[in-house]
Amino acid sequence: MEKNQNGLDDSAIDVPISLPKEVVKRVNALKNIQLKMVNIETKFYEELHHLECRYAAMYEPLYEEREKIVTGVHEPSEEEGKWALDEELAKDLEKKATITEAPESPEAADVKGIPEFWLHAMKSTEIIGEAIQEHDEPILKHLRDVRVKLHDQKPFGYTLEFVFDENEFFTNNVLTKTYELTTDKDDKDPFGYDGPALYKSIGCKIDWKPEKDVSVKLVKKKQKHKSSGTIRVVTKEEKQDSFFNFFESPTPDGIRPSYRHILDPSYTPKEENEEQDEEDEELYEADFEIGHFFKEFLIPKAVLYYTGELVDESSYDDEEYDDEEEDDGEEHGENSEDDDEEEDDEEETKSKGKKSAKKHPKA
Repeated sequence: MEKNQNGLDDSAIDVPISLPKEVVKRVNALKNIQLKMVNIETKFYEELHHLECRYAAMYEPLYEEREKIVTGVHEPSEEEGKWALDEELAKDLEKKATITEAPESPEAADVKGIPEFWLHAMKSTEIIGEAIQEHDEPILKHLRDVRVKLHDQKPFGYTLEFVFDENEFFTNNVLTKTYELTTDKDDKDPFGYDGPALYKSIGCKIDWKPEKDVSVKLVKKKQKHKSSGTIRVVTKEEKQDSFFNFFESPTPDGIRPSYRHILDPSYTPKEENEEQDEEDEELYEADFEIGHFFKEFLIPKAVLYYTGELVDESSYDDEEYDDEEEDDGEEHGENSEDDDEEEDDEEETKSKGKKSAKKHPKA
């Protein structure tokens, strides 16, 4: 009979354990201790968020310097443009970059800052790049900066700010996406506490100029009159894929379905809404993943994505790959059919295990 990692029979895991009254009392005492530990953990994460806010303020002047260089407001001096790293290390890093120095030309003298810096950096990542459509690119060329502002008071969380130059597409100077997170435990499931969790996502209204909304397309449809049978052609707007759909809230109130009962203890989900809630939960997972990527990776390390020195790890599978094993297989011939089947089963099990172990970032 197969045993799990604890040496127990899997079939016996869900079987209730019968214990004497005194032992049950001791187990309850341990659970009370566990609850105290959870309460300490919630305070730890709250203080950790305040610490993150303190250090975020230290980054602000550096982000401002970066924006000035990207937009051409500040031209770095020869000294500023020299590598601060060891010369040999600098050469090794430059080999990883996808940018090269072009020959001097008269046109280069008119270039200010780093054109299309954010567009190129975002397209260099899989998670954001695949959301950018061809019709989005002319707009994103006007993107001058992307910032993150942490909230140091409850509700904790952060706001992403996308700063645009004046453009022909919309009148907004800044587009925002705000995420709220809680460090509190769920009183109905305190032992399920697993740190801070994002529970709310609020987008912003984009004030599109006439006929410039790239998130919709015009579609002509035929309509038949019910009584007369005459047919007419009408033009309707339909949603289409666009990076700018990111600025919509996943639900009308922005609240994540699985957290409604935490925010409102009296909330009881209706059966007819269960399917919709599941779809909304999936939307939230994708939405939070993108927001988290901006905050933790793209904003602080934008130049490395721009140069190609930082690789988006989501572009690669988690499955292990061993050159030696492949070479060995080619040298000694194919395994027997039974061995092949066993290896396939083993690899499939490993792959499934890794995929199920993946966890969405909480905050």
